[in-house]
Amino acid sequence: MVIGTGFAWAHLPKTGGDATLAMFRLFPDLIEFADPDDTNDKHAQFHERAEQIRGRVLVMNFRRLPAWAVSRAHHRATRGKFPDYRPEPMATAEELAESTFPDGRLELYTGGGRFHPDRWLRQEMLAEDFIDFVSDFRHLSEQDRRAVTELGDVNAAEYDRDLANWLNEDQIRRMYLNNPSWATLEQELYGGLYEPGAAHAAPDSLSTG
Repeated sequence: MVIGTGFAWAHLPKTGGDATLAMFRLFPDLIEFADPDDTNDKHAQFHERAEQIRGRVLVMNFRRLPAWAVSRAHHRATRGKFPDYRPEPMATAEELAESTFPDGRLELYTGGGRFHPDRWLRQEMLAEDFIDFVSDFRHLSEQDRRAVTELGDVNAAEYDRDLANWLNEDQIRRMYLNNPSWATLEQELYGGLYEPGAAHAAPDSLSTG
């Protein structure tokens, strides 16, 4: 988590969080507190820091659901999960389609809605959204903006990002049906859900930390 002058940012896993932290570190004057990026504390949820974040603008990253689900499944298959970090079998496409875990993760990170973020940073448009957000808290020069846009990938995993090689259209449809909270938020932030073959469906190249 990063707690700054007037805001608090929580690191929802697999939404470009490591890149976002690196962007915040470009502006140390904004940071009052930041969890180390080499411990699981970096994934602290808002309710765990309720006293420190009181009265601040809450912000969290987001990502289109199919890409998030595949990224998380790949991460668990290659790096495991806290605290043991033991790799586990890769989830099947059907398991991803039927899982309600994404909505459960949103429920956890928002404290059941008690800590619903005021702002969201879309992983697919991370630099643009980050600049827009931070501009509310400090002046950004052209050099500052270039530093953000030129940062590049941070802790990006290597795997096939073409979702067509992981999920078919029916599996993606069921994934959204099984995670209505995520689907509603994605529609709000992107103007619609992910559609295979659409212009926005091109594989992303941003950090997935």
